[in-house]
Amino acid sequence: MHVSFNNYFNKKMYLHMNFKPYFLLFFSLLLISCSASEEELIKSAKKELDNSQYEEAINHLNKAISINEKNPESLNMRGVAYFQQENYKQAINDFKSSISLDSTNYKPYYNKGNSHLNLKEFEKALIEYNKAIELLPNNADLYINRAIVLFELKQFEAAITDNNFAIKLAPGNYLPYLNKAKTLVQIGKFNEAEEILSPMAKNNIDLGEIYYWLAFVQINTDKAQLGCDNLIKAKNRGFEAADEAIKKFCQKENL
Repeated sequence: MHVSFNNYFNKKMYLHMNFKPYFLLFFSLLLISCSASEEELIKSAKKELDNSQYEEAINHLNKAISINEKNPESLNMRGVAYFQQENYKQAINDFKSSISLDSTNYKPYYNKGNSHLNLKEFEKALIEYNKAIELLPNNADLYINRAIVLFELKQFEAAITDNNFAIKLAPGNYLPYLNKAKTLVQIGKFNEAEEILSPMAKNNIDLGEIYYWLAFVQINTDKAQLGCDNLIKAKNRGFEAADEAIKKFCQKENL
């Protein structure tokens, strides 16, 4: 049996392509050029960020920036706090300001790219990730996130290439494997995707998303019962999209 996979998949793709949490980075707080009060404010802001107290962190950083508005670290850090509040446009403004003061550090470019990604401004995100990779070409996280953007731009082969490179840089990180498999599913290379997902299901038994995508592969390669079994495993592990898929593909008349 071959279900009409692409029609279902395309409608649900963006919702379920939760590749990974975006890593937000900030610079060292040991700022030689800072005055004592500015340095203390920045240290307090970092503590608040670590405790997810983003509004308090912003308050400290506002005071630090009022003392020294030319500190790229403070601006980048405040952008991180705005990002965590999902105030992506304000975050982008701070990352821009940080870059204007120091264009040699990859972190505000990466953070800015993550902000554009959350706004679904994929081409803008790609520009920022490209620049970050130019500055730091051997960081797996950069390639993982750029692969997400390339996927959304339907540059699937380029996305696979980035995931492959991320796997080379960080072979113990499951995310580029999973993201690569999702991309292979999208272009109909189900057997290749299954070769990645099957061992992952054995090694990451509590990650429902792996069972979810393995199920789609199996449903589309005449292994519907195995697929439905894996959808149940995905549901039992808290992957919410599995419930709708079970209703769509695992009724007795569809098996």
